[in-house]
Amino acid sequence: MENKNTSTLNEQKPESPKEDSLLPFAEKRLFFHDSFFEDIRKHFETAIDQILDTWGEGKSVSDLMSSYRRVRERNLQQESQVMAFSEDDQNHKVVLDVHDFKSGDVKVRVEDNQVAVEGRVEKEEDDFKSMKSFYRRFSFPGKVNMEAVTSAMSSDGVLTITAPKIPQAA
Repeated sequence: MENKNTSTLNEQKPESPKEDSLLPFAEKRLFFHDSFFEDIRKHFETAIDQILDTWGEGKSVSDLMSSYRRVRERNLQQESQVMAFSEDDQNHKVVLDVHDFKSGDVKVRVEDNQVAVEGRVEKEEDDFKSMKSFYRRFSFPGKVNMEAVTSAMSSDGVLTITAPKIPQAA
């Protein structure tokens, strides 16, 4: 996991390209019920299986996500965060579970020919203050149209980033 200084976004003209590269989320329905996620779903399920095996969690075939969420409740380490990759002729896709964060707490940026995903939330209860965060950076093989990268968030907190490939001349 890489460390990153957080920058504050404001309504003024951005001072750096990083602030200007913030991607909006297309909001979608539940990950396992929205056809938008159909092509990446199997990769995500495989990644969940690997997490459950690693942490010794029993698998509920009828509700894989509930089994996975139990692991996340006990352990918020990066190693227990589900992430999956896929590639077809047109796109690279990254799917990342960000259920532990509200959509406003997650930022996706295109920076330096990479996609960076950052989540950060602070909580205050009485005299107790806590913070959880993550930072992931992705590079894609081959030529990618970084200006056309998109992101979508399912209503149950699964983030999908799509990076279109640049067709190679024949």
